[in-house]
Amino acid sequence: MQFLPTFMTRGAKRAAIGLCLFALGAPASFAQSLIPAPDWVNNIPAGTWQAISLNDLADVDPAKDPDANPNYPGTAPWAAGSGQKAVITAWNGGAYASKQGNKGAYVIYGGGHSDYYGSEVYAFDMETRRWTRLSNPYAGSFNWPYSTAEYPDGSAIPPHTYDFVDYHPGTNSFVLLKGQTQLGISGNTAAVGISHAFDLGGRKWRRGSHNTDIVLNAGGYSVYDSKRDVFWVEGGSGSTQFGKYDPNARNSDGTYGIWTNYPTKYTETDSVAAYDPLHDLFVVAGFRNGTNVWAVNLSDPMSSRLALHEGGSAPTKESASGWEWSPARQAFLYYRQGTGVYEFKLSGTDWKNGTWNWRNLTSGSNSVTPETVSNGVYSRFRVASYSDAEVALIVNNVAGSVYAFRVPKGISPNPPTNLTAN
Repeated sequence: MQFLPTFMTRGAKRAAIGLCLFALGAPASFAQSLIPAPDWVNNIPAGTWQAISLNDLADVDPAKDPDANPNYPGTAPWAAGSGQKAVITAWNGGAYASKQGNKGAYVIYGGGHSDYYGSEVYAFDMETRRWTRLSNPYAGSFNWPYSTAEYPDGSAIPPHTYDFVDYHPGTNSFVLLKGQTQLGISGNTAAVGISHAFDLGGRKWRRGSHNTDIVLNAGGYSVYDSKRDVFWVEGGSGSTQFGKYDPNARNSDGTYGIWTNYPTKYTETDSVAAYDPLHDLFVVAGFRNGTNVWAVNLSDPMSSRLALHEGGSAPTKESASGWEWSPARQAFLYYRQGTGVYEFKLSGTDWKNGTWNWRNLTSGSNSVTPETVSNGVYSRFRVASYSDAEVALIVNNVAGSVYAFRVPKGISPNPPTNLTAN
């Protein structure tokens, strides 16, 4: 960027370069956010975790609210077998909403089967470090099935969300890519290709169009593609299509979005996926019955998946893991349980034939371990990227804290052992 004035500070130049990237059409997830990090981020040493929340998700449980629970102080009609804790423990994911609030928000939603019927949405504000409940669950009688995968009040029926939830920055919406017509039954017979989006500002749900050809089974995965402003989704074990969902269209029947289907790429359950904007890839960590990381070239969605060549010291590969792209490091971040956060980064420029190296980013001085959960983390592991810092987030207990991991700076293939904060 030779046209930038030489008298500009490094921070000002960085911001100007970011603005140029946006102006030139570079994907938003490639460049870091131009918003400075919340002040508390600076108190976290690089490569370490810290408990950050000032309240718990359980503090805003609608079952404890007489205005939401018609049976208060008794059991809420949506409690099912597990109550609110299933929003996390019942194979559910989350999303990071970069445009919600002043500093972004971490969004949680889910339930499924006989675990939980509640359709409420929660947000953890990154500035205030507090949970709020953005909507109340449907509190009427349950008359299954619902062909539109939504309750009579318009809220989306909460399946096990796995890695089927994401965020659409253009409309500031939390997006559920998998529909569910009925809860309280086993198997995937009630899963349908109907998406729903929750407008985080207006706090209302809207229904997407029905993809009648796609099968969205247990353990599926999706990503937001910032280059095309679309979502890509595959349905786990037994999936029949690799789908692209454009959320921007308004259809004649009042629904939103257009689906396009492509040949199946990978069908293993409990996998997780993330988008690589640098190489334009849909990348899946398929670790349930194997150890490979698979990539699909999104410039050619008809193409087959490819296993990436791995190097470095790989961690124990567990299914249902956290798997996210780091704009600051231009690499993937992997997390399953304990303290270890690992980088998966290409050395060189040839993503097909080059080596993707594993590296542990966790500092030896780490003193905080996030709570573990046996059913996995899926998309609850998310990255918040700012102009001056980056943190990864996880929550594994409605009665426990949100944890933040300070991502070390440096984008070289072999960053120094002595980690410094970004």
